[in-house]
Amino acid sequence: MTAIQGKKIILGVCGSIAAYKAAILTRLLVKNGATVKVIMTPAASKFVTPLTFSTLSSHAVYSEVSTEEGWNNHVELGLWADAMVIAPITATTLGKLAHGICDNMVAAVYLSARCPVFSHQLWT
Repeated sequence: MTAIQGKKIILGVCGSIAAYKAAILTRLLVKNGATVKVIMTPAASKFVTPLTFSTLSSHAVYSEVSTEEGWNNHVELGLWADAMVIAPITATTLGKLAHGICDNMVAAVYLSARCPVFSHQLWT
């Protein structure tokens, strides 16, 4: 049994060339028994499509708080998770989180999260 088996993890993906590594991270988390839900900044989808993450995680991918279909409940996501991982995290997103600027789904879920939050740049 792995340490993350059965854990509920939110993976926040930001717009960076390193976003492709988040797909690998998603696959590894799922392979080790975690339930992964992916949220993305709008810029992240310019590097890797939500379909990639949806396929790897077997869950819908969230990128907007409000959509034509309705409202995505960022508070429920923040309370659902055992851990939140933001990888890659950009300087822009890091600055927004530090100052409470909530203009995308990653920031909204982060501000609602009641679990440990981890971030990494994934540049190397």
